[in-house]
Amino acid sequence: MQYSIKINHITFLWLFIALQPFTVLSKAPSPKIENGIVDLREWEFRTDGSVELDGEWEFYWEQLFFSEDFDLHKPDTVHYREFTKLWNYEMVGKDKISPEGYATYRARVILSSITPELTLSIPHFYSAYFLLVNGEFISANGHVGISEETSVPHWQLITHDLKVKSDTLDIVLQVSNFRHARGGARYPIVIGEKVYMQTHRKREEANDLIMAASLFFIGLFFMILYWFGRHEKHILFYSLFCFFFSYRAIGSGNYVLHSLQPDLPWLLTVKFEYVTTFLSALFFCFYSYYLYKKETSRVFLSFATVFFSVCVLLALFAPVTVFTHVVAPFSVFVSVSFFYLLYTYIIAVLNNRNGSRLSLVSSLVLFGVVIMQILEYFGAFEVPMFYTFIGFQQFYFVQSIILFNRYSRNLELAKEKAEEAAKSQSDFLSMISHEIRTPLNAVIGLTNFLISDKPKKDHEEDLRTLRFSAEHLHILINDVLDYSKLESGKIEFDLVDTNIIELAKNIIKGFEKKAEEKSIYLNFICDDDIPKFVICDGLRLSQVLTNLIGNAIKFTNKGGVTLSLAIISRNEKKVSIKFIVEDSGIGIPKEKQAKIFDSFSQASTSTTRKYGGTGLGLSITKKILAMQNIKINLFSIEGQGSRFYFTQPFTISEEQEHSTETIKKDEHDLKGVRILLVEDNPVNVMVAKKFLSRWDIEVDLAENGREAVEKVSLNVYDIILMDLQMPIMDGYTASKELRKNGVEIPILALTASVMLDVGDKVFKAGMDDYITKPFDPNDLYNKILIHLGKKEPPLEGE
Repeated sequence: MQYSIKINHITFLWLFIALQPFTVLSKAPSPKIENGIVDLREWEFRTDGSVELDGEWEFYWEQLFFSEDFDLHKPDTVHYREFTKLWNYEMVGKDKISPEGYATYRARVILSSITPELTLSIPHFYSAYFLLVNGEFISANGHVGISEETSVPHWQLITHDLKVKSDTLDIVLQVSNFRHARGGARYPIVIGEKVYMQTHRKREEANDLIMAASLFFIGLFFMILYWFGRHEKHILFYSLFCFFFSYRAIGSGNYVLHSLQPDLPWLLTVKFEYVTTFLSALFFCFYSYYLYKKETSRVFLSFATVFFSVCVLLALFAPVTVFTHVVAPFSVFVSVSFFYLLYTYIIAVLNNRNGSRLSLVSSLVLFGVVIMQILEYFGAFEVPMFYTFIGFQQFYFVQSIILFNRYSRNLELAKEKAEEAAKSQSDFLSMISHEIRTPLNAVIGLTNFLISDKPKKDHEEDLRTLRFSAEHLHILINDVLDYSKLESGKIEFDLVDTNIIELAKNIIKGFEKKAEEKSIYLNFICDDDIPKFVICDGLRLSQVLTNLIGNAIKFTNKGGVTLSLAIISRNEKKVSIKFIVEDSGIGIPKEKQAKIFDSFSQASTSTTRKYGGTGLGLSITKKILAMQNIKINLFSIEGQGSRFYFTQPFTISEEQEHSTETIKKDEHDLKGVRILLVEDNPVNVMVAKKFLSRWDIEVDLAENGREAVEKVSLNVYDIILMDLQMPIMDGYTASKELRKNGVEIPILALTASVMLDVGDKVFKAGMDDYITKPFDPNDLYNKILIHLGKKEPPLEGE
């Protein structure tokens, strides 16, 4: 997928951001402190800006002086040392300073007699300080002491307004460090005009808070996307990277979190600062690896995991003086890792990976920011706030676009795979149903033929048992296929005029023989004022009632089953009818009553073994009713029987008198009719021929669609019975060829498939009707009569 954001636009943005440090570095330098004094009388704070008080400060190692100490007895020896320079192992006079220790700094600032209101911005020092101006306490972090026991560290940036009462500021700064690997000052004290300093400080805090909030919610968004999505690992690690790096925005640098919560324990905050730093680097490596897995070495990831894990363990359990020494090797490893990952991104671009170009350019900006922050940490220069803020924000924004588009693409691919799988499942079920129904057609067809051929009495019972078993297998197959249709949501309801009383009576009549075999009664009760004809899908209603009554008879050995139809409400146009199927069977335990409506479920495994069935009947019933916004209810007592009931609203048909006259079958009505039977299965040919010959029909045979087309061009037929799945040319193609050649004789499809769109395909191919295998001989006979014009088609709903 190609993104609409062009790569040259991002490149231009990166170049623009990259030039910012040099524009800042090229500014005119502010006055520096020399020999402990800086003259700012010519400095215009309102126009020239603030001044960083760095340069040569008076420095007194392992001595803590206050302002009055300098007034009472000035030290004999004065040493000058660069401020802000960390305490390294070096000599200052006769003293050798180290990161652990304490010292006093002193500087004097000479101001103009006309000076605006000024403010001091005091950064954190390693790791406690105490600041006086003209002998007046200004600010402090922690507690300055001469030993580890007496020195208490704390980090917080403080902005303090000055009340300038003279033209000279005598600044005395005490610093002590016994807990950190670094000692002294990293950032200078800044003096400037009050409004400017306060605005600048608020802007810095706002940037940090915006950065932290945006990273946190980006991380939260992608964590939710990971949790509820496809559990893609690059999304997980990007989310974790954002979460942990969001803390760094407020827990380091300007330490906004410390300003919001000054009482936070220093040890806790410094450990969390370093842990989040190490984990952020680790999760970024994992993110890059899973983003472009083929381009990134597993060895690199393993090495990075070990290194950063060791850093995390040190930060958690080692003293601060130990794990803060890890910063140098950590910075080197991060720099090397970034260059390696940059190389992998370039390879990903060359391999045309999804989103790799944007990822490369945005990562260039991020790498530039991080490398410059590392150099800043070691005192090379100061990175402008604008560069850091924009650099990070563009990276997270672009990476989020890449991940979201990648996630959307994966969803599209998953949808395509699901559709392919669904099609494969449909094709598989269609094939299986065809393969099962083909031999079943022969079993049921030959059984029907033998029964109708006046067999011996001692054979008739065996034949009927055989037919019952075959029909039972047929019902099981239909249940599975019907469930597949309902699951796909492609069932459509055909609302026509339906005589529901006649429909219910026919269902009862169909089950009478089964009830007689079990010596149970089967009753039908209905209100007298139920309208004969209502508008509904009679086939689906029949399916629901057939499932319920069939289940009731199956699980009833004593007593019987009753189907009741009762009016709940009625007006001129609408009627609501309550359908009740009640039995005196085995009943259903209360704890199992909800489960029986699940797919492939019955009350117990023993029920399945004893009574048989797929466990789909009630599930299908519930789904058919639910698709019409109808709820099925159940009341049952174990050992006493069950009652299934539902209420369905109907529109009353305007016509209540429909012709129900039926035409009696006369097997000589088709005498002399010529039929072309297109069928490749010899068993199906034999079964069809037996019935067709009995009806005095002349049958010609074609074994595939190509042969059928040729025979029709040479002979005259009254009707064609066309199988759908055949070699060389299938029934669909053959029918299209016949219609294309101008053949208008009726074509009836013979199909062993009852899948979702078979009917649509049949009519689209130009066929007139279809009959499913195993076919009912009466159904075949009547459809032949209808399409030859020898019988009127039945009215809808009959």
